[in-house]
Amino acid sequence: MFCLKAMRHGRALLRVSIDNHPQKSDYMLISVGAYVHPQNPVLHQGSSINFSVVGSDDQASGHWHSVNESVIVLHTQSGQAEAVGEGSTQVSFESSNVKLRTTVTVLPGSTLVVDAPKEMLTNVPFPSQGFSFSVKFSDTNDKINTVGSSKGAPYDCRVDPPFVGYAKPWIDLDTGNLFCLFFPYSPEHLVRTIPKLKDMKPYIYVSINASMKEHSHVSGSASALFVGGFSIMQMGKVID
Repeated sequence: MFCLKAMRHGRALLRVSIDNHPQKSDYMLISVGAYVHPQNPVLHQGSSINFSVVGSDDQASGHWHSVNESVIVLHTQSGQAEAVGEGSTQVSFESSNVKLRTTVTVLPGSTLVVDAPKEMLTNVPFPSQGFSFSVKFSDTNDKINTVGSSKGAPYDCRVDPPFVGYAKPWIDLDTGNLFCLFFPYSPEHLVRTIPKLKDMKPYIYVSINASMKEHSHVSGSASALFVGGFSIMQMGKVID
């Protein structure tokens, strides 16, 4: 057991070793004094965060400041901040006793919004056209450019859990609307490929995830209740 004494504000790297042997050492970074929480956050445009000071009782008399208010807008007293533009800037807190700062990074705020269909998802009868999950940007000023594209839809669709079925992107050329089409596997396929399925409940929640091919961080998902059908494998014998 050992004790440490903080001498002044700053950071120190502490090494604990056995017989001063480098290969038998462990390290710990120790901060002394007040600091801004959270440190160096990464936000998406349109999101908000509340900054605070840890290790100081002087927050009530201080004020907050954003170096670039086109990226982060701050309430000077509360520390409530809103990410309004893409980029990086510094957020600082100043009082009579302390002056603290941290760096904030704001990423593009667009996300994909996926909406589930209103009808119940099931595989009996088998939906030959699939179930349509609509896909759009959360920011209505953004659009997915698909006109004249020879590469198809610029987003991918995925099903979770994957054993239930598959999904593929589809663009309605008449309206320009975007969809993920969900195709559940037939009861016969599920019974044949997933032997343990008969031990499961006849319903589960299925998630359809959409993500941009070139910007995978731009994504979204929606969940819906999937009610599995029954497969008549032999006359008079029903397997669920």
